[in-house]
Order: sequence, then C-alpha cells, then structure tokens
Amino acid sequence: MKIIHHAYRRRGQIEFMFEEFPHSKVVFSPIKNYYFVKSVRWNQLDQVVKRRDLEEMEHIVNEFLGCIDFYKQRKAYENFVFTE
Repeated sequence: MKIIHHAYRRRGQIEFMFEEFPHSKVVFSPIKNYYFVKSVRWNQLDQVVKRRDLEEMEHIVNEFLGCIDFYKQRKAYENFVFTE
C-alpha cells in the first residue's frame, strides 16, 4: 500500500489517500508522539476498508512522518505483523 496524496488540516490532523483506496480519504490525528486513524471518508468506488487495512495505513503513515519508533512502543503493536 502506498500513499498517493496527503494534505494538512487543522488541529494537527492530516488527510491521506492510498493507492488501494484512491477515492477514500483517511484522516489521521496525533496522539502523544504518533498518528492514528480518526476517520475514513469511504467512497463506494473503493473496496471496503477492513481493520487490517487501517493498521497497515497507521504503520505506513507513521513511518512516512518519522514517528514509527513511537508508534512501535504501543502495547497493541506487539500483535501487529506488517507484511508488504
């Protein structure tokens, strides 16, 4: 999964679009020192976004923004297995 577009919004939020979901916008919000998915503005032209897709998006965005070390320190990260 790759980022095809991103735009900064107010309150530190960032909106991303991914190549697997090119018509849907995913809004990320900062928490502590990393970003998490706040909402998905899903478009019917895209496939349904599953929880696994959201986890992969969070990983990719935090790596893109340089916050991956903080993201990996989360307790929930232990159960996450990233595959490309």
